This record gives sequence, structure tokens and C-alpha cells, in this order.
Amino acid sequence: MAGIGKVIFRIMIAIIVILVLLIALIIGIGIAGSKITIAVTGVYTVGRISDDVILGCTFIPDTTQANNIQWEKVGTSGVVYKYENGKSLLNDQNAAFKGRASLFLGEIINGNASLKLTQVKLSDAGTYRCIITNSKGTGDDTLTFKVGGYTSVSVSSPSNDTLRCSSSYWYPKPNVTWVRDSGANITNVTIKTSFPPALNNLTDVTTELSGAQLDVQYSCLIHTDLAQAVGVSMLTEFGLQTTSELTVFNCTDPLAATYLSVWALLLCLLLGSTHH
Repeated sequence: MAGIGKVIFRIMIAIIVILVLLIALIIGIGIAGSKITIAVTGVYTVGRISDDVILGCTFIPDTTQANNIQWEKVGTSGVVYKYENGKSLLNDQNAAFKGRASLFLGEIINGNASLKLTQVKLSDAGTYRCIITNSKGTGDDTLTFKVGGYTSVSVSSPSNDTLRCSSSYWYPKPNVTWVRDSGANITNVTIKTSFPPALNNLTDVTTELSGAQLDVQYSCLIHTDLAQAVGVSMLTEFGLQTTSELTVFNCTDPLAATYLSVWALLLCLLLGSTHH
């Protein structure tokens, strides 16, 4: 009998623990109900000087009431952009963003709070916060925006055994590397690289490899932490063959960002369904 009593006692303790956990879960869900889950489309975004850029932010919208959106830049006064009760409120907008910041107003109802910045400047770099408020509660997320200069590379051959790679408007000053197709060290060649200054603190790049052999593939790499331009070339008896590629080191490529947004929105829908 004593053994049966101990078993019953343990069962009762287990039931009490389960009830406590259930209560904690219910309280947690109730607290989560006042927080909107939103997603920025990338841990950081890279923009090129003078280009336009989109800082992505998505959320589960309230289709019956207003979705208020506020973009801020950490460390600066005023707002980058504010949208409240169906109207843009820009009285408190930071002067640096006047006439350059906008939302996709027709897409807000679909949960798109992304910010468009035009004519990107070096001073735009920093951490941005997207804040959403509606009847479901308030949510926010941040992303880091990095700004630089970079362009694709053009390859030419000024002489029979010389290859030249040229690229304009880099910031910060890039590194330059030459490699062979086999990955072997380049020997018996002369490499000269110059960095002529350009407008707006940018830098042009010209690099030459002399002593190139026929039918050997050489690649010049012009790169920073933000981007890399590659020029591939080979001298043949029929002339110069070239190809080039420019890669920007965004943390999330557009396709991956799309999948991230879709999964984030599905998660939000699932969470939202538990709050009713």
C-alpha cells in the first residue's frame, strides 16, 4: 500500500508540474499577442554611392485598420520616414533624408514596409530600425546598411604580352590580386597597379600584368569587404579573350531574401492564429 501511495504522490506532482507549464505557456502566448513579428530582408544591405537602394521590411498587416510605420537611423535625430493613419508625417524627418526617402504606399496593405533611399551617400551608412504599430501590437527589427563604391572591370591588351584591368569609382580603396587559372603562383611577370583619385573621395583602379603567356588564363581581382570585380583574360594567336563579373557581398541575395520573407510571414500567420 505504501508503494501505491508513493506512485500516486509522484503522479500528482507530475500533474502539478504540467499544469504550471501550461499556465506559463498561456501567459507567454498572451504576452506574444502584443508583439508583431516582422522581418528585415537581410542582416545587412550594401548600397552603391549615387544608386537607389531598398531596405527591406515585411510584417503581417491589419487589413481593417491603420498600419503605422516608422523608420529610424540609430544615432541620428528625427525620423527617416514616418507613416501614420494613412498619411506620411515628415515634420520630424531628418534633413539628410528629405526628398530621398519613401515607402511603397500601395504595398503597405500587403505587409510591405520597405524603405527606398535615392541617391545614396556615404553618410547614409549605419543601422536602421523598422517599427510597425497596428491593432495587433508593435514590432521592430534592425538592419545594417553599408555604402561603398564599385564597378565592373574592363580588360584590354595594350601590347602583345600585357593585360590591363581598369575599374572606376571604388570606395574604400580596394585590394588588387592577379591569379592564374590553375591557382599557381604567377612568376616571370611584372605587375603595376595605380589608384588615381576620382570625384567624391572615390578611387579608380588600373592594374597591368606584363609578361603574359599565350593560351594561359589570368584573372585580376579588385575587391573590398563590400564587392569584388573579376576580369578573366587570355591571349591567343587569334586575339584577346575576356569575360568579367561583379559580385556585391550582400548578406542575403534577393532570392534568398524572398524565401526568408515568405517563411517569416508564414511563421507570423501561425503565431497569429494562436492568439484568437
